[in-house]
Amino acid sequence: MNGLRPRQWLSPGAMLVTLIAIGNAALWIVARPADQPTSRYAGEMCGAEAVLLFSIALVLATLLPAIEHAFSGLDLVAVWHRRAAATGVVLLLPHVVFATSPPDSYATGFGPGLGDVALFGLLLLSVWALAPSLRTARWPGPIRWLARLSYERWLTAHRFTGLFVIAAVAHGAFVDPALHRSALLRVSYLAVGGVGIAAYAYRELFSRFVVPSYDYTVAEVRRPNDATLEISLEPVRDPLSFTSGQFVFLAFGGASGWQRHPFSIASAPTERRLEVAVKAVGDYTRDLHDTLRPGTPAKAAGPFGGFDYRLGGHDQIWIAGGIGITPFMSWVRGLDATFDRQVDFYYSVARDTDALYLDEIDAADAEHPTFRPHIVYTDRDGLLTAERAADGRLTGADVWVYLCGPPQMTATLANGFHGLGIAPSHVRWEQFDIR
Repeated sequence: MNGLRPRQWLSPGAMLVTLIAIGNAALWIVARPADQPTSRYAGEMCGAEAVLLFSIALVLATLLPAIEHAFSGLDLVAVWHRRAAATGVVLLLPHVVFATSPPDSYATGFGPGLGDVALFGLLLLSVWALAPSLRTARWPGPIRWLARLSYERWLTAHRFTGLFVIAAVAHGAFVDPALHRSALLRVSYLAVGGVGIAAYAYRELFSRFVVPSYDYTVAEVRRPNDATLEISLEPVRDPLSFTSGQFVFLAFGGASGWQRHPFSIASAPTERRLEVAVKAVGDYTRDLHDTLRPGTPAKAAGPFGGFDYRLGGHDQIWIAGGIGITPFMSWVRGLDATFDRQVDFYYSVARDTDALYLDEIDAADAEHPTFRPHIVYTDRDGLLTAERAADGRLTGADVWVYLCGPPQMTATLANGFHGLGIAPSHVRWEQFDIR
């Protein structure tokens, strides 16, 4: 079982989404008009539930602070955004199969065409999102072609999701006979769709005026190796306030077109400059690594996230994998005389040339006796395991574990710590992944 499964399901936001989805299905069961054929009504019910889930996904994409708090972190907001959207796409399939049998008098005009547009667009975006994980010779050529397209192109296309949801809402309003026969179902359906459309309009038109944004200038650019970029940004006016472990959405000026991407903060909250580290793994980040220069204007929006070791207990294990060192460096740089945790910090990298900030980690080790760093080079030492990290020193229900690194690594380690008896709610990692 995933070590963070309880956190995913037991947050107030997750429980509210689940209750709303169940409540909407129950409403359709109770309010069924007497003259509706069972098969067609089941299909229309699946369609209405899909519209609800798409609307929920659009609301979660607004990045409002209240939503982040309700889900205990923006990483889990992203998890539930994907979960709602994926379930909605799955429900479209029985909707198409059953809603068209038997036919009805409302399936005329441009209503059915709107449904085709919504279905095609939402399926395309879903397959595109999954394409990188499906990239294999077993899949058709179009899927392999989508997998090769850049994340940035997918992100741009993903912004059209709301338009396809609008088409889906209008499709149901025109052709669904149950909505024409039940005022209660019609009002609830339009209210659900209206909330989703309003959330989409807010996200695309107004959020830039609501979410705090801060002007910065790139002050220094360091390239410690061929795949990593360390960026220091100087505030133009007031600096952004944040808590160690949080992240921001950064947009750099120039040819990149002010694309906003999430980056964890590496600097301490007391520092005026904002520092991030970037791994060149996609088209956008590779372009940053090759072309970013001092003097480039930038905008930072946020902060977001609740990755905070101070919320945990006395005995802790910190594990960073690769570029996942970034939020831990914000923690390390913020350590002072009030630091009162017993921490074993494991920093795992593929080879010695990939390791960053070693001098600062050593300095923190010398200054804070209860902070014990361990550098793991996997080409020499092998993969880090939960058993090795625990090492008999920090075990039991009172241990807290914080992870940041590649998703497969963090999921495997979380499961391992759970198997060692560490409470799943005490295993925390930032699993923010837009796609």
